[in-house]
This record gives sequence, structure tokens and C-alpha cells, in this order.
Amino acid sequence: MSFWNGGRGSPASCAGTGGGEPGRTGAPGSRRAPEGVSSWPPRNAERWDESVPDDATPWKRHFSDFGGKVYLDCAAQGPFPDETVAEVQRALRLKEHPEEIVGSLYETLPGRAREAVARLLGCDPESIALASGASHGLNLAARCLPLKEGDEVLLAHGEFPANVYPWLNRASDGVGVRLVKATGRRFVGEMDLIAAIAPNTRVISISHVAFATGYRADLRTLGEACHERGIFLVVDGAQSVGAVDFRVSDLPIDLLATSGDKWLLAPFGTGFTYVNPEVLDRLRVADVNWMNVEGSSNLNELDGYSLRFRDGARRFDIPEAASFLNLAGFIASLSFLARVGVANVQAHVTHLHDVLIHGLGKTRLRVASDLATERRSGILALEGPSREETRLIYRRLRERGVVVSLRDNLIRVSPHLYNTRDQMEFLLDAAVGPPDHPGSGLARGET
Repeated sequence: MSFWNGGRGSPASCAGTGGGEPGRTGAPGSRRAPEGVSSWPPRNAERWDESVPDDATPWKRHFSDFGGKVYLDCAAQGPFPDETVAEVQRALRLKEHPEEIVGSLYETLPGRAREAVARLLGCDPESIALASGASHGLNLAARCLPLKEGDEVLLAHGEFPANVYPWLNRASDGVGVRLVKATGRRFVGEMDLIAAIAPNTRVISISHVAFATGYRADLRTLGEACHERGIFLVVDGAQSVGAVDFRVSDLPIDLLATSGDKWLLAPFGTGFTYVNPEVLDRLRVADVNWMNVEGSSNLNELDGYSLRFRDGARRFDIPEAASFLNLAGFIASLSFLARVGVANVQAHVTHLHDVLIHGLGKTRLRVASDLATERRSGILALEGPSREETRLIYRRLRERGVVVSLRDNLIRVSPHLYNTRDQMEFLLDAAVGPPDHPGSGLARGET
């Protein structure tokens, strides 16, 4: 059943999401894995389809063939599963025939979207505000937290701009921003930020996973340190939600903002903000739209004009939150991931990263990410001996049809369920070989 009639996703079933042992055999030889690198295959996958060659997951068939290219750039834009495509097309047909739109759709769709997020993250749906992306939630935090002149916000140097500019915009109110650099390391960690706390620090805002290196912050340690000192912890989850398995309600986070278009495989222009119930009433509503006010669901009597905000985080919903063109894909993709399980996504992606790590010896690339188990994420950053050679290898990969990103002069590799071990081997070969036509069998992901 689709979300249109109250179901939990489109009728397409997702094989391989039950009990049972991994079905893959013939693991690579006896080479010892580097510290932090998992064994092959991932141990905590629920079930792997033995009929699929090598380590290709049973979920690969739910995606496009990417036009004959090896798509390893989910950290930039995640693709739709086939069932999401079907639901978006259905929503387009509904817009073509608005006579079929039921008024209650504007209430029920946002509710179902909140429920889909809650199932995935393990939180109360009433803690979820619907957004257009992580920027919406980070602006919400910057504008709505009770900050005053002289207060300070701590940020990690190298943050994605979406987590910098909203805070800099508070300068006119006398709120200061301080960028903290790493102490002798590439990565700004939670201990760097904790050490930088000053008496006037009121907010620490950090990416759960760094967009260039994939470094994963320890939110529990940071959150506990913040709350002991009366500091708000704001988290940009754009590169973690959907790729890293965690329950947001188990962590000492005040607000978490994320985008739907990356690891959640949802439409561009979707996302959500988690608001900890303990801080909800301390946030002022900076942007008022008629749908986040009590009584807006009664379209026949809208002239009461009583400014009483709705309960829960929905008072912070983006205007026109009930955009069914976007929510159709958002609900379908989150339902797909809930059935697969984010733990399975994380295990598969880690396995693919490990294939690359073990094979780097035949290339001039080295790992630029932190490989400690607790620091790993969906992003693996690679670099050459110099910036120039890193860029040369990046261009070579793109010429051979391997779609990766160049961020902070690092080659960013971010696979998902649809990628295979053979594609990782193809990347390794492409990194050392001459340019080739992108339409070869391996470039198409054939195994």
C-alpha cells in the first residue's frame, strides 16, 4: 500500500530484511585488516541474498543503473529507489488532476512524514519539524534559541557553510562566533570544542559527520559536556542521518537538522529538524505561517486570528510543508530505508570502504579519514602525495565514469546500497590506469 491510502510505502517488497545469516561465501584472502577496518562480509547485516553474485546486496535492483557509470557520490545527492520514483510520478498525476485532492491530505501527509522520520530515528513524531533541508533547521536554531548580546557560538573550523552563515548572521545582535581549529590533527574533535568553551559560550553547533573527511563526532561526550555547562548542542546531520545507525532520542542533542536528498534518498528540498522536547518551549517562533497555528485545519473558519501555535515541533514546520510532490518521495524513501535498516546500510558501506582500503597499495592514494571504528561514517576520503596529484587522480576517475567528489582537495567516496565490491575494484584500477570509456561492463556496475 502506498502512503496515499495510509500504507507504509509502495507495494514493492524489499527482499533480504529478515532474520538469518549472511549468504555470501568466499571472503577475500587472509590479509590482515588495518585497525578500524571491518571483516568481510559485514557481520551485522540481517540477510544477504545468496542468488546475487559476490557481495551485491538484494537492494541493488531497486535502483537505476546510473547511465553506465559507477555512482559513488551519495554525500552530494542520493538517488531515488524505484518505488520512490513511482510515488513521485503518482503525485505528479494528482497535481494534474486536482479535483481528486482531498482536503485532509494537507494534514495527513505531514503527519505520515513525521511518523516515517520517527520510525527511522527512534523518537516521538511530535519532536519533528518538517524542513526543506539542513539549512532550514540550522537557521531555526540560530534565530530561535534564546541568545543575547555577548553570547558566543563555537564552531569547528572547516564546517560546511550551512552551519556557519546562520550564526554569523547573528552578529548584528551582538552574538559572537568563534571557529575552533584542530590541535595538531586534521580533524576538529569534540575535545577540541570542549577545551575551547568560554564562560560566555551558549551554543556549540557541529556536523555529526564532516562533509569532506567523513569524521564522526562523539555526540554523547560533547552533549554531556554542553549540558553540564548550560550550553545548547546543535547538530548538522546531513551526512549522518540514513548512513549512521543511531537513536536521536538517546543522545544529549537539543536540535538536529538534516536534509533528505543525500543518505535518505529523498527529494531535493526535503528534510527535517529534531527538537528535543526539553528545549521546545525555550525556542521562540521566528517564522509564522498560517498552517502552524491552531485552527488552520478548519478551512471553513479561518477568521479567528488567534496566534496560538500548534503543539510540538510542528510549529517550526517550513511553510507549505504539505507539498505532496516532495512528501510523496520523502515518505517512500524513508519507508524503504526503514525496511532495509540503517544498520544494514552502514554495514554495507563500511564493507565497501574496506575493499578500497585493502586495495590502495596498488595506487598512489592513501586514506585521509580517521579509521577508528567510532569515527567512521558513509564517507571515505582519499588523497594523493600532493594536491596536484589528488586532482589528477580525481579527473582520471571522472573520465572513466567513476562519480566521486573533490572536497577540500580530498577525493570523497560515498557509496550506498546500490554499490558493489566489483565497483570498488574498478575504482582502484581506474585510479592507476589510463582514461577509458565509461561504458565498460564494470563501469556499469555489472558483476
